Amino acid sequence: MIPLTLQIKNFLSYGAELQIIDFSAYPLICLSGKNGHGKSALLDALTWALWGQARKISGTAKADQGLVRLGQTQMMVCLDFSFANAIYRVRREFALTYGKPHAALDFALIEPDTDTVISLTDKTIRDTQKKIDDLLRLDYDAFINSAFLRQGQANEFSKKSAKERKEVLASILGLNQYENVRKLALEKARALSLEKNNIQILQEKNGHELSKIDDLKRRLVELQSVLGGYTAQEKELAIAQNACMAERKKLLDEQKNYEVLEIHYDQLHTDEQQRQEKLRTIVATWRSINRKQRLLGDYTDLEQRKKRVLDEINTHQQQLQKTLELKEQLFKHKETRHALEKKAHEVLSNQLQQHQLALERITFAHKTAMATTIDLQKKQLALTHELQTCTKEIAALQLSEQKCAAHIETYKRLEHQFEKRKSHYQKYVALGNAVTAELESIAHKQKLSQDEHNPSCPLCEQNLSAARRKFLKTQLANQEEFMQHRLQRLTRLIKSLKALLIEQHKEIDTQKKAIEQNTINTVKIEELRKTTAKIEHQLQELTANLTHNKNDETRYAQELERMEQNKKVVEQQGIAHLLASEEYVTLAAAQKALEQEALSIAYDQQKHQQTATMLRQIEQQCIEYAQLLEQVQQQHERMRNVHELCTVLKEIRSKKNQLQESLKAFAYLPSAVQAINNKEQEIGQRAHALKQQKELLLLEKGSGEHEQEKLKALEIEHKKQQQTMIQLQETIDEYQAIATATSKDGIQALLIEDAIPEIEQEANNLLAKLTNNQAQIFIESLRDLKKGGTKETLDIKISDTAGIRPYEMFSGGEAFRIDFALRIAISKLLARRAGTSLQTLIIDEGFGSQDEEGLNNIMDAIYKIQDDFAKVIIVSHLATMKEQFPVHFVIEKGPQGSGLRVVEHG
Repeated sequence: MIPLTLQIKNFLSYGAELQIIDFSAYPLICLSGKNGHGKSALLDALTWALWGQARKISGTAKADQGLVRLGQTQMMVCLDFSFANAIYRVRREFALTYGKPHAALDFALIEPDTDTVISLTDKTIRDTQKKIDDLLRLDYDAFINSAFLRQGQANEFSKKSAKERKEVLASILGLNQYENVRKLALEKARALSLEKNNIQILQEKNGHELSKIDDLKRRLVELQSVLGGYTAQEKELAIAQNACMAERKKLLDEQKNYEVLEIHYDQLHTDEQQRQEKLRTIVATWRSINRKQRLLGDYTDLEQRKKRVLDEINTHQQQLQKTLELKEQLFKHKETRHALEKKAHEVLSNQLQQHQLALERITFAHKTAMATTIDLQKKQLALTHELQTCTKEIAALQLSEQKCAAHIETYKRLEHQFEKRKSHYQKYVALGNAVTAELESIAHKQKLSQDEHNPSCPLCEQNLSAARRKFLKTQLANQEEFMQHRLQRLTRLIKSLKALLIEQHKEIDTQKKAIEQNTINTVKIEELRKTTAKIEHQLQELTANLTHNKNDETRYAQELERMEQNKKVVEQQGIAHLLASEEYVTLAAAQKALEQEALSIAYDQQKHQQTATMLRQIEQQCIEYAQLLEQVQQQHERMRNVHELCTVLKEIRSKKNQLQESLKAFAYLPSAVQAINNKEQEIGQRAHALKQQKELLLLEKGSGEHEQEKLKALEIEHKKQQQTMIQLQETIDEYQAIATATSKDGIQALLIEDAIPEIEQEANNLLAKLTNNQAQIFIESLRDLKKGGTKETLDIKISDTAGIRPYEMFSGGEAFRIDFALRIAISKLLARRAGTSLQTLIIDEGFGSQDEEGLNNIMDAIYKIQDDFAKVIIVSHLATMKEQFPVHFVIEKGPQGSGLRVVEHG
């Protein structure tokens, strides 16, 4: 991975203005600038773009929230990088919208010839990140433990436990694929084991089922024998049932003859009843007509009454016609008069409506002007209050800014004093280590010189006399006492100086925070001044609008008063002057004359209705008289019909008596039918019971035969499953062998073991240049156990002039050289290993613990390894380091955020 272009916005110290950093033209780059100006933040942007991880921010629920620039809610980093002869782009964003975090990640391939962007973004951020990890074949932890020496974390790899070191090396060497193979093999083995267990359980169940096959065969033979007996019984019942059927057929023929006679009897009975009913009707009609004939009166008197009633009705109708004509004329006069009144009312209503509309329009305009005046006054009051608040805040911030000048001077003084004390502290620590080594050397010399069996000189190794041995003892004791006294003084001095450094570091942090707050206050003052100017301009506009609106309010009030007076005048006049026309007066007089003429006509509606009712009654009586005359003429015919009906009824009664005698001969039929029914029912019940028992046996036999077929198929399947279990076990053994071979103690351990000599060789080559061949690194992959045997490990030990010691026993400067050599060796290994192709080395600070000779050695090493990497980025603020780099990316921090400029020294 080679970074080409980085775009950054609102990330840590970088502001809202988009910063574009071009790395493509420079293979060796030095990032320089003051502390806190954004050197490390630039490198954090690289890792955040690729893996979404950077430095850990304490006190935040989400790590990304701690990376957003103070006062901002959105940040963005976009990185173009080269990998495997292709160019890719990663763009990552983070925003806080209404307090809720939102993240976005885009991944794309860039075609340099056509400048075409091909999106590789997946549906989710997790899936897109997996694509990036799969492409780089390197995660964040492996990167910061190899190719990225973070500020203050040069020992990121060395300080880890043996297990964690192995995991880092496994990630660098791409051993995750073996771990994936191991997990996949174990999953396959577990799935096959589960399948085998299921088959085994099924085998046990099938074996239990197959044990029933002999019992089933015996039961089928028994069922076949019982079914033969049931078949003989069915034949006997069939013979008895046929005899019953013949007897029932004979009874059915008798039953049909009985039913024919019964139907003939019912027909005669029905005919008799109908004729009797007809006879009663004719007799009743004859008697009714005969009674009405005796009561019939004189028809001449009825005609005279009808004539008188008709004359009276004509008189009433003439009076009604005259009254209706007068009412129609009166209605027309009223309608015309009503139309004139309606027109007068409409004219008055239109006048009043026009006045009302004008009045409402002026009233609405007046109320709107009043409401606008109130709103403008409220806005004026709010802006005045806001202006006062801004003025107070500016004054408070300016006072805080004045106080902060003292913090800046104090910070510079404390920082200078802290660096000086820190240098003394490191010098005292190194001196203490040297005194400790000297004490160990003295103890060794004392042991050699005081050996009773073979006393020898600790320098020349010659035998010592008693006097010389006594002299050496005294001299070494004095040296030991001096060194112990010196070590005690150094220990007390280092302890007190360390406590002082810790306390002073806290104070420096406090002063630094105050300075940062002052920068924020400066930005706030500028923003508040802009806000104040804007508020003053708004106040001027509001004052002008308020004056104009009050003038409109006064004008609308005067117009409203004039309109109300005009409306009152129109209401007082009313419609009296509109109805004084000649046409209206003439119509009123004509209407009054018609009303008097209508009253003079003596029409009585009630008498008219009574006369009409009397006429209808007389006409009904005339109709009834005519109908009665017709009925009287039919009386003779009715008498003849009565004699005929009486003769027919006597004949029907005679036939009925004959049929009753014939029906008595069939009286035995019901008992005979009941007997045959009982017999058939008994035979049917026996046949049904026999059928049910036979069906149960047939069902049991069919079920048994089906079960027998299933058991035969199950027996074949049982044999196949036994063969399948053998094959599954063989496959499980193969997968378990694969899992064992690809485990951390298998191929992975062998590959790490194979890589350790390469790391040792690279690290020792570089460490020899850094220490003038005074130190050498040993990486132990096995450790002997106290109880015997060995244990897999990854311990780091260093050999120097004082012997072989663990890494933890070395001082800060020595430890940094060891860490530097190890990390460069791992980075070179990472760059050479197939499938990783990491070609970038990043070193962030860490040179402060080195003396001048150590710095020169480190620079020589950097220039020598430069050819192994396509791009090397160094972060340093040491003048002696910066002078040796041809290209500087100078990072400076201003009020709007950090910025970058490129300086080339040639």
